[in-house]
Parts: sequence; structure tokens; C-alpha cells
Amino acid sequence: MRIQLTEPEVSCVIVKAEDGRELFIQTDYDFAGIASTFGWPGCKCGSKGTDGTIDCPDCGRPAHVLITDAIHWIDRNWGLQVEDPGYFS
Repeated sequence: MRIQLTEPEVSCVIVKAEDGRELFIQTDYDFAGIASTFGWPGCKCGSKGTDGTIDCPDCGRPAHVLITDAIHWIDRNWGLQVEDPGYFS
């Protein structure tokens, strides 16, 4: 099943499944994970040592900067679709 980033009317993210079910995301620490699911590359230094919720161990970028980067990435990518990795299983 494919899922899609759906642009909300408030400060949140809605992930919508093909069958109409929706997942409402509003916690800052969840934005990086959702963004990664849809292709956000993570830290600009290329480190795989952070999921965006902790400071980057390679370059030291703080978690709050990574979360902000993820939010900005989401804002530029509404409508993307990917295979559901298990959110609706």
C-alpha cells in the first residue's frame, strides 16, 4: 500500500494511506522519522549516526536543527508517495 504526505491546515503532518486511513503527526521528534520515510537525507554532513532526534555525532549539528531541517524538507515535498513501511500494518 502506498502512503502520501498530505498538507495540513495546521502545524502538523498527515500521512494518508490509499485506503483513506490517516496518521496525524504533531510531535517535533516524529518529524525527522516521517521525513526520512519519504526520502529526507538526514544530516547535511551525510552522517548515518543520527535519526534526527539526537545531535549528529560526526559534525555536531544539534537535534533541534535537524528537526527544523526535516520540517522544511517536508514543507517542500507535500504530495510525495512511498510504499508503507508499516505505519498502517
